[in-house]
Amino acid sequence: MGTVGMLRPALAGLGLLLVMGGAAWATDPASAPTTSEDFIKALTPVPKTRGLALGTGDTAPAPAASAVPGAVPAAAPGSAPVPATPASKAATSKVATFKAAATQPKEAPRISFQVEFAFNSAELTLTATGILNELGRALTSPDLAAYRFQLTGHTDGVGNPDYNLALSKRRAASVRDYLTRTFGVSSGRLVAIGRGSQQLLDPANPASDVNRRVEIVNLGS
Repeated sequence: MGTVGMLRPALAGLGLLLVMGGAAWATDPASAPTTSEDFIKALTPVPKTRGLALGTGDTAPAPAASAVPGAVPAAAPGSAPVPATPASKAATSKVATFKAAATQPKEAPRISFQVEFAFNSAELTLTATGILNELGRALTSPDLAAYRFQLTGHTDGVGNPDYNLALSKRRAASVRDYLTRTFGVSSGRLVAIGRGSQQLLDPANPASDVNRRVEIVNLGS
């Protein structure tokens, strides 16, 4: 039996890892979520902010050209357009950059954690149900009850890719079914998919524990 063949039995019983922001758990296991409050904090969207003008509209009226440093005054009717100065071009560029930043969508809230399964199966262990109970309490809390979530299963890079893909799908579905059955989370709020070994968190170490994970992402309401 080669090295890969020896590793598979040792690794197949370990389950899914969810990591806040992608790699925090990998570098600091103590940062992994352990309570419903941890899940709520990680999965609650950050409120969007936008500038509002005092008045009846959402945006403030544009200041007069003379009040804006470097702005070009409007050309008189019938006269040739006044060429833009470097300063006015820079001001226009800054406004465009600000608008682009204001409309840039933020990354969806997500978190990862370890879920243990029985050897070579999608059967949850007692350790797994313990952490999923915390997740279930979070998903049914007023903070997250209005949102939908995606559960994505990942495996390590050891073994047959097709087998890993199928196993990751079964394990993600197992997590979804547990949350639905135990906490009454609507199946319409949970999407379970599998990626197998296609998106290794640590591609330099295909057999690493951090690659075996399930990621939960807030899809919005």
